[in-house]
Amino acid sequence: MIATMTDEIAALYRRAEKSPLVDDRPTATVLDRAEIKALLPHRDPFLLVDRVTMLDSERGIVVARYDLARAREIFAGHFPGRPVYPGALQIETVGQAGIIIGGIRDGAVTSFSMTHVQAARFTRPVPPGGEIEVIAQVVEDGLFATTVGQVMHGGEICSVAAISGLSGE
Repeated sequence: MIATMTDEIAALYRRAEKSPLVDDRPTATVLDRAEIKALLPHRDPFLLVDRVTMLDSERGIVVARYDLARAREIFAGHFPGRPVYPGALQIETVGQAGIIIGGIRDGAVTSFSMTHVQAARFTRPVPPGGEIEVIAQVVEDGLFATTVGQVMHGGEICSVAAISGLSGE
């Protein structure tokens, strides 16, 4: 799957598989949930970003967090007796973090269509409790933007995804 990526995105994805894309990540909130709602079209129960702790719009990097207590019902059904946060929602969370960068650069995003998942790898299960941290970097290429992101829990990389989409009115 990496063969279809640009060299820049493939290199970023490989780096993301090995170590956090950002060292020394701050924990103080720079965007709260209300500010995030102004940038994202998503709403509860599908708003999967609670706060942003780092935002670098020039480099296209965002660090966001989501409180897993909000996913209590999801854990109850996925899977009873061995709860795991779903991989599809991890990918969606990476995508929402990427849209935040677009919203900061361009104002509120009115529409966004994810066109494809270029690659995804799940290396550790995300259990209930605490929060996930998403580190995402957006690379723009003409009409498309690709977000390469990591989902971390307890300081460990649990998944990496590269997703592309088209934004517009």
